[in-house]
Amino acid sequence: MMRLIIALIITLSLPLFSLAQETTAAAESSNSITSIDAIDTLFTFTEQPKDSIRSVQTAGSVLTQVINRAQQYAFDLSEIKLELANNLDTTEMSIQLPEIYLIAEKIKLKTELDYEYLNHRYLVGMENLVETVSDLNESYQKKIQSRINLLTEVGVKLYAMKSDSLFALTLSDTTLIPAMNSELRSLKNSLKTVDSIYLAQEIITAKYQAKVSENALVFLSLEQYLNQNKKRLDRQYWTKEINYPWEPTNYANLTDSRTVIKESMELNAALLKAYLERTALISVISLIILLVVYLKIKASINEISKEKDFASLILDRVKYFKKHTFTSTLLFLIPIFLIIFHKPPLVFISILSLFMIIASSLLVKNQFGAYFKNLWFTFLPPYLLLAMSSLNWKVIYQERWFILICSVIFSVMGILVLINTKKLNNKHHTFLKYLAFFLIGIESFAFLTNILGRFNLSKTYTITGAILFYRGIGLYLFVNVFLEAVYLFIEHSKKETDGFTSYFDFQDLQKRMKGFLYVFATATWIYGVIWHLGYNDVVFNWFFDFLEKDRKLGDTVFQFGSILLFITILYVSTFLANNIAYFASVKDQKTATSRKQRLGSSVLLIRLAVLTIGFFLGMTAAKIPFDKIAIVLGALSVGIGFGLQTIINNLVSGIILAFERPIQIGDEIQVGPNAGTVKEVGIRASKIQAYDGSEIVVPNGDLLSQSLINWTLSDKKRRVELIIGVGYGSDMKLVKSVLEDILKGERILKAPVPHVYMQTFNDSSVDFRVLFWVESMDIWVDVRAEVMSTIFEKFAENNIEIPFPKRDLYLKSIPSNWKETISKPGEDISPKKLGTEKKENPTDDQKKSSEE
Repeated sequence: MMRLIIALIITLSLPLFSLAQETTAAAESSNSITSIDAIDTLFTFTEQPKDSIRSVQTAGSVLTQVINRAQQYAFDLSEIKLELANNLDTTEMSIQLPEIYLIAEKIKLKTELDYEYLNHRYLVGMENLVETVSDLNESYQKKIQSRINLLTEVGVKLYAMKSDSLFALTLSDTTLIPAMNSELRSLKNSLKTVDSIYLAQEIITAKYQAKVSENALVFLSLEQYLNQNKKRLDRQYWTKEINYPWEPTNYANLTDSRTVIKESMELNAALLKAYLERTALISVISLIILLVVYLKIKASINEISKEKDFASLILDRVKYFKKHTFTSTLLFLIPIFLIIFHKPPLVFISILSLFMIIASSLLVKNQFGAYFKNLWFTFLPPYLLLAMSSLNWKVIYQERWFILICSVIFSVMGILVLINTKKLNNKHHTFLKYLAFFLIGIESFAFLTNILGRFNLSKTYTITGAILFYRGIGLYLFVNVFLEAVYLFIEHSKKETDGFTSYFDFQDLQKRMKGFLYVFATATWIYGVIWHLGYNDVVFNWFFDFLEKDRKLGDTVFQFGSILLFITILYVSTFLANNIAYFASVKDQKTATSRKQRLGSSVLLIRLAVLTIGFFLGMTAAKIPFDKIAIVLGALSVGIGFGLQTIINNLVSGIILAFERPIQIGDEIQVGPNAGTVKEVGIRASKIQAYDGSEIVVPNGDLLSQSLINWTLSDKKRRVELIIGVGYGSDMKLVKSVLEDILKGERILKAPVPHVYMQTFNDSSVDFRVLFWVESMDIWVDVRAEVMSTIFEKFAENNIEIPFPKRDLYLKSIPSNWKETISKPGEDISPKKLGTEKKENPTDDQKKSSEE
């Protein structure tokens, strides 16, 4: 009987042993409660635990572990309560989600009702509206998903608590530790409460998740429906819609133009409002940027006009901002705003385009002349009418003759612009010539399609031609305005001493920026053409399919997209590396007062780092395996060993120059027969600007292998040496004294001390060697010329002879035909004069010949 009791005690005490073992610091991986002998005197279990492990511990130790575990769970439950207390805000969603569903249904119903009057403008507008509402639905989806993630974490924690055997314990003797039993009951009640809250919130979240998912399915179906209609319109785009102009009209009662215009205005206003609400933050930031840039440019112009010595010269070069500051600022920023705003509706783009045209109207005369300005304003009203017509959501066939007349009008405009550009052949009018060809071509095509009854096609091309012609002018002005803004900022930031020369710095900077700006403007213009013609989806889908399609070259699978991405990253890296080097060299030339302050050849290391990082980023982004590159480099090593030794030598030499820095940008050096100023330390070769203005490209290997003279390695001081010869009859002490007095000039350094030495006894002179130092290499030629001029003057004042070579000529005999003539003082004895005298006094033989 005693053995049976002991066995029963051990069996009941094993779960309590598991709890103690898990909570102790020495426990490794147990989830059950620790038991001890005679534990049944303290606790009983409401449920039988599954696992049990035997251990021998004191009753006090077990109680401590139980209390600690209970306190930890109480703290965890409090945290969970706080997390669940922040309920999902369903007030707004309960109203908005059903409305979103109704809006989606209304969009689909309206599209079905207007099936016969659909055009690309209508479908694009509906897509913008669907996207606006869909974004709102997605924002709710993100909130719900965030709540689901939180509830999932809470559920895991609650499951772990409920699985713990602690919640199966109760004290067998409630009088022993009354507070303990109460604490356990409170903990169990808290767990039940939290679990109930968790389940209730799970149900609510699942309910709204279902509504959001339902809306998402409706939007997916709606997007598919709109895409199907776009494909249908694409197929019908080139088919005949209405009769030829000479045939009876077949569209008299199809649509009411006033009703369509009114509905379109209301829909455009609603769409614009919804888009601005969706992009409120970006809109506010854009307005702030516009205001800040305008005030900055205005302040720069005012400060330049007041403080700069060459203010009039600087501001004379400013064609746009000087008179039209705000409109120039607007034109400067609008193309950038077109990039910032994501998928704007047509009405928003039309408003930005209108602002661009208004700003351009005040600037075209300065750029293209008065004649083009007159053309611009003459054809501006039909342009505005076409732009308003493009905002109609439905097809209005009554516009046929208006569209036909507009295509003729803008064809005439293109012809007039083309005739004007042939008279004035410069780069601005060359651009106009190409734009005029575009306008004539697209408007002629629109006129032809209108005649053939393709109304929608004709309208699309007519509007595109007019809008993109005016926008092209605006983008061309944008490039010039952008460069002018940069020029103003540079001038404003210059020091007073650099104010005049900064224009020449800007010319170099302009060459670097203009290409990039023209590429940006051209890409924006081409995108506008594709977008207005309605081919953006087709073109971009084809383009991305072409880039993402897998292709094989042997066993290698590649994509053109990866290659393009690699080339693009490499190009950007090269662009950054070159411009970093350029701006660093400009900074060194303008601000560095000593050689140690210059970056100099260290820029080469920055360029190499940028190029290397760009190369590896391109490899990683393009998913090009590095083992393939290792194989290619291994194969190239053979070629490097044989045919590329010189190139590799120059590359390595460039890196050595960057680390050792024997030369810096701006140093005066001499390598072999070449001497000049270092302008650039490149990867393969360096550039030296000779004193005659020529640029010499010297391989980096030659800079290390040949003797290199660096006149400015330690400082910019330069010793000047002169060899002055005087006659043997001169007073040598006087000569030396005069030379020493001359060397006391202001531009000659007192330390090191100038010296005058008697150097050599030549054939006709005694040579003195004059040595003196000047402060900088930049002035040594001027000081040398000044000293030599002073020496000549002082020698003349002191009757010191500067000898020159003399030769004595001895004549052994005189030719027989020479006649000695004694001339009088001042008489002309030139051969020409003598010949004339002979003619005036002919000989007897000459007289006889003349008589005969």
